[in-house]
Amino acid sequence: MSNLDTIKQATMDIVSKMINDPEIEVVEEDGAFHITIKTEDEAPTVIGRHGETIRALQKILEVMMFKQLEEKVALLINVNDYREKQRERLEYIASEAAKKVQERQSAMYLRGFSSYERRIMHEYIANEYTDLKSYSIGEGRDRRLVVDLASDGESEESPAESFIDNNEDEE
Repeated sequence: MSNLDTIKQATMDIVSKMINDPEIEVVEEDGAFHITIKTEDEAPTVIGRHGETIRALQKILEVMMFKQLEEKVALLINVNDYREKQRERLEYIASEAAKKVQERQSAMYLRGFSSYERRIMHEYIANEYTDLKSYSIGEGRDRRLVVDLASDGESEESPAESFIDNNEDEE
């Protein structure tokens, strides 16, 4: 059985206990397995409040696959178009924060986001606001994203250098 089939079967085993008749598709892209779960009316059950259930499901599957395949497996679960809507929402939040930083000429701190969510916002700031920088501070659940003015010469650094986030184990 291939890794794709193993991941699809494990996902089906868990998700079918949560909702009726899920459609599950697994593709490998850029070294990660992207799992798409399609359901008519039961998406909120799989996504959970603020994405808590989908993150937990992803973590459980990663642990199961590590144990079964004896290697680390990167997974990203999407339910219907949740991830696309999430990206739009996060980019909107980052855009609003960037505008406030530009208006006030002072840093803005955002909290309550997973490492995955912070990474999306870091990338957006780096690509859309060359006069700003973003970075993360703090530890664990207290980790915050900071949007700030780029110092002289800093706006030309690469996006990878401007959004270092060392807490990538959350998602």
